[in-house]
Parts: sequence; C-alpha cells; structure tokens
Amino acid sequence: MVQAQRKPTAVGDVLLYEYLEPTGLRINDLADMLQVHRNTVSKLLNNNSKLTTDMAFRLAKVFDTSVEFWLNLQTNVDIWEIQNDPRTQEEISRIITLSEMLKRKTQAA
Repeated sequence: MVQAQRKPTAVGDVLLYEYLEPTGLRINDLADMLQVHRNTVSKLLNNNSKLTTDMAFRLAKVFDTSVEFWLNLQTNVDIWEIQNDPRTQEEISRIITLSEMLKRKTQAA
C-alpha cells in the first residue's frame, strides 16, 4: 500500500474557492451557465458526486479551461481514494496477473 498523503483537491473545492467565491457567482448562476439543474451543481460543489466527462466539457467552456484540467482533478481524487482504502487494497492484492494465470495453465497441462 502506498504511504498516505494529503488527499488531492476535489473538483468542488476548486470550483468554490477558485471560481465562485472570487467572482461572486452563486450555485444558481453556475447552474444557469452550465445548463444543468442547481442540484447537480450543489452535489458537485459539496463533493457528493463525481465529475462526469460531460460536466468537464461544460466547466471547460464556462471557465475557458481545458477538459483535461477538470478530469485530472477528479482522476487524482479517485486514485487517492483507491490507494488509501484498505478494503479495496486487500481485494486488489488478491488479483491474479496474466503471467501468473498463464503459468498456472502451463503447469496444469
């Protein structure tokens, strides 16, 4: 297991602290700009939902950034969560590699 590090900054935190607060935008404003329901924006801002590719495209257009910027934020959080979840790490440790499976098949033949 990888040594635990600080959790990467989530999409919602970037939206709130880098875009909404400095510009005075509210959830309803951003929802209108993105053409989505305010609950969708609220869930994203509160980190209660993961960023979708569709939303990454919308955010990139609204804030004149790249789609990859938004997707990378989400990917970094996703990777951190998997690396720091003991149950998931235990499950991953039991995965059989292709080379191990081929070795077993060769020995059984």
